[in-house]
Amino acid sequence: MSDVRLEGITKIFGNSVAVAKMDLHIQDGEFLVLVGSSGCGKSTTLRMIAGLEKPSSGEIYIGPKKVTNLEPKDRDIAMVFQSYALYPHKKVFDNLAFGLQLKKKPKNEIKEVVTEVAEMLEIGSYLERYPKELSGGQRQRVALGRAIVRHPSVFLMDEPLSNLDAKLRAQTRAELIKLHERLKTTVVYVTHDQTEAMTMGKRIAVMQGGVIQQIGTPAEVYKTPTNLFVAGFIGMPPMNFFEGQAQIEDGCVVFQGKGIRYQLPGNAQGVQNGQKVILGIRAECLNVVAESGISGIVEVVEHIGSEAIIHATTPGKEKLVIKMNGYQEAPATGSAIKVKPCQGNAHLFDAGTGNTIYTAGVV
Repeated sequence: MSDVRLEGITKIFGNSVAVAKMDLHIQDGEFLVLVGSSGCGKSTTLRMIAGLEKPSSGEIYIGPKKVTNLEPKDRDIAMVFQSYALYPHKKVFDNLAFGLQLKKKPKNEIKEVVTEVAEMLEIGSYLERYPKELSGGQRQRVALGRAIVRHPSVFLMDEPLSNLDAKLRAQTRAELIKLHERLKTTVVYVTHDQTEAMTMGKRIAVMQGGVIQQIGTPAEVYKTPTNLFVAGFIGMPPMNFFEGQAQIEDGCVVFQGKGIRYQLPGNAQGVQNGQKVILGIRAECLNVVAESGISGIVEVVEHIGSEAIIHATTPGKEKLVIKMNGYQEAPATGSAIKVKPCQGNAHLFDAGTGNTIYTAGVV
């Protein structure tokens, strides 16, 4: 096993900067997820670690070895791609064994290793089948198995579950987590799916425009987003945002927006009186209340089993989304509601920079 270090890594394609001066240390045995929307540079970063792309500047280390200019085969890594990339003319056994065969390993050793990995991934009964005879989930397991048999120092995974249906994706996520706990190998995992990032990563690095906006545990990134982008990207439904200004009254922060006035708990440290800000409140942190709160008119109610998503509009014509327990009675379409953040959960962002300046209600 090995750690991975990126020091000042930059990748430029023509006039476009795909990754900008990235410093990142992935601990030995860690499961780190790079997450972001398409074009943010996450796959390019993974390809540079793999040696499939050469950085324009900076250095890459795997363990104590500098690998910046080494070929992929000399880096002791294994990749799992979005496409299964299996050999269609080879049976599952030979797909799994191919890398070991190239290394001229003894046949009895190859058989032992392949059989062990196949049983671990519950594909032992498919060893004599061809890829076309397998389901998508089974093919992805074969692709994972082909990487595992090599016992690499680092696994690099580029959206390996995106071709699976929702149920199978959830099942495979759990299997990958258990597999990592068993193997204890360093994993760098790329996805645009925040659910995958939040459920699988020990730490997640949220990227935008080739830059890591925030890196931390899923709880840290969710509860204390560093800026407006991270707050809006992490969480489903996305965080509610309201434009306005901060007022300091008796040492407390009061947000004043379009038809919204809300006093945040705690002191006013770090917030300037009259500062233009954006108030952020997560949909799941809003409770429908009978007394005074943020007002809205219900426009749409989405019933999705265990949850109900309420879409409303404030008096200032801003959108308001509330997530409720699906077993509670949801307000009717067209009704007037009032909501308050539970336990005072709310965030203030500077309207100019987008950086977080105040977080309330974090335990």
